[in-house]
Amino acid sequence: MNDHKRIVRTGLAAAAVACLAGCGLTAEAAQAGASSAASARALLRADTDRDGRLSPADDARRGAWTAARGAIMLPNLDDDASRCPTAGAGGRRLTDAALAACGDAADAVVNGAADAADLAPLEIPAVAGASGSARATLRADARSADKVRIFVRRGGRLTALGADGAIRPGELRRGVRLAVEARDVVRDPAAWSGFSDLTLTVTDRGRTRADTVRLRVAPVLFQHDLLPLERAVVANPKAPVTLEKGTAPDKPVKGQEAYRRDLRRGLDAEGLRAPFVESPAGGDQWMGDMFKAGYASMPGPGGREHRIVVNLRSPAVTPDFPARDRPLRDASRPVFTMMRGPGVAGLQQFDATAVDRPDDNLYYGSASSSGNFGTIPPYGKYRTGRIVYGGKGKFAPDAKFIRMLEAQGYQDPIAIDTSWLGVGHIDEFFHFVPRRGGKGWAMVVADPRMGMNLLAKVARSGGGGQRLVEGVAPSNTQFPGLTVAQALAKPELVDGTRIAAAGVDRALRQFREKAGITERDVIRVPALFTKLDLPDGYPRKDLTVTYLPDAANGVSTGTGGYLAPAQHGPRQDGHDVFQRATEQALRGAGVRVHWIEDWDYSHYVGTAGGDIHCVTNVQRNLSGTTPWWRPAQ
Repeated sequence: MNDHKRIVRTGLAAAAVACLAGCGLTAEAAQAGASSAASARALLRADTDRDGRLSPADDARRGAWTAARGAIMLPNLDDDASRCPTAGAGGRRLTDAALAACGDAADAVVNGAADAADLAPLEIPAVAGASGSARATLRADARSADKVRIFVRRGGRLTALGADGAIRPGELRRGVRLAVEARDVVRDPAAWSGFSDLTLTVTDRGRTRADTVRLRVAPVLFQHDLLPLERAVVANPKAPVTLEKGTAPDKPVKGQEAYRRDLRRGLDAEGLRAPFVESPAGGDQWMGDMFKAGYASMPGPGGREHRIVVNLRSPAVTPDFPARDRPLRDASRPVFTMMRGPGVAGLQQFDATAVDRPDDNLYYGSASSSGNFGTIPPYGKYRTGRIVYGGKGKFAPDAKFIRMLEAQGYQDPIAIDTSWLGVGHIDEFFHFVPRRGGKGWAMVVADPRMGMNLLAKVARSGGGGQRLVEGVAPSNTQFPGLTVAQALAKPELVDGTRIAAAGVDRALRQFREKAGITERDVIRVPALFTKLDLPDGYPRKDLTVTYLPDAANGVSTGTGGYLAPAQHGPRQDGHDVFQRATEQALRGAGVRVHWIEDWDYSHYVGTAGGDIHCVTNVQRNLSGTTPWWRPAQ
């Protein structure tokens, strides 16, 4: 973080100027010959001490911004008046850019009391003796001028300050309340750092004084898996692809009913009875790949954290995009057409030139799906958690999206090699759950060797002749009728285990080196991987997917529950050995497992398929988040 510290080597005059700037007064004031007593008095005040109110305690160092002190403004991108359009005239489908362009900051009005609450407070304390001819202007610095909007309270309501920034003489004499919003997030620090210096300049009776306060836009932070789940977001395959008068498919997706039934039971068992969020999907049921839930916050009344939810649309450009100006997946549009509203913003960032790289989109585009992004729960100096994503070489997420995540400055994204996975998403082999003791959480990790060892144990106990996959019609498996004994020697499974075990080992080394996550923080669960049969000329080699449903591809409820795909593994003593091993491993951490049937709905679908996390997104309760602006103790 740049604390913008000023280094002055020599000269009393230079030292005086630096001191005045740090106190919120510019060199212009010093050059005007203002007395030290008058210079110390604030002309402009923001919530510098972050207690949610304006007072003289805010006046010290108001022109600087540090980790411990400095005013904060929200990126005002939600839609408190629910005015943003979901379609154009006559139901015309909006472009991706047009869909994302709306939000409260897109207009110059305050859209009700909820919108006003999203504005950072400012004030000009009464300037005693200001004459009727006093001239005053309040403006943002040139680099942030188009990134912020200032409102002034006039006639009992907040009104956008004019382009000239003029403050009236009477307002100076009486004092006036103002407010400011950020019109965007930091996307590229080279374009905007996220800081805005607001300067009030007052000229009266031949004397000019100026005062500056510095604000920073709140970062967009990823939510993490320890936060309590409120509602599950699931695909509604019977609904249109969008809310824009799309055409509904004729039949539901296979396996949908069993998946939704078990998901409902698992949530109900955890006391989470809110109905599903039914997101239009049109057959594209991979909800975990459509958006990543985040939030932004600033100090509110009483110093409490005032938040808005920010859903980040997946930046994946599809190989078969419906139009050049709509290259992203249709089923991710509900981030704007349905979810955006009061207190909920949508955010979109992707490389538009990717539209012209069809081969890259086909072979590597999956790296940008939101299932390839996660959050390490809070630890150490990362008090709001830390972003992790999968990628290596050409198989990497959209560079502009990553640049935006890095620019937020508080969750320091790290990359983990997922190039060995068929789909290539991090949710294919790990997830985080609450845990008693230690860091307060653990990483559930798919263990290929553990899976093969379980099969060997079943075979040694006389179960080698039973089918590997139980409870599924043989015709609905890759290797119909394959027995446990045969599986132990099946080349695809042997090679898949070898590749996956090496990939998991490599990933865990990276977690240890980059994030300090050690074996003490890991809960291993059995998994069985198979090597993919790839066509000639396919640019990615030695890829694996899970043959049995992947227990690590689940969803933590944040209440001590874990939603995992039913394993359909071989049985011993009347129990599914994969499910029993998973339950035993998680029970030691105080985690309850709820098994969800997903074989037909997601696991055995297409070339690689997916599991519970792939088809389930969530809305979480943010009341337990830690304010990002509070320094670590």
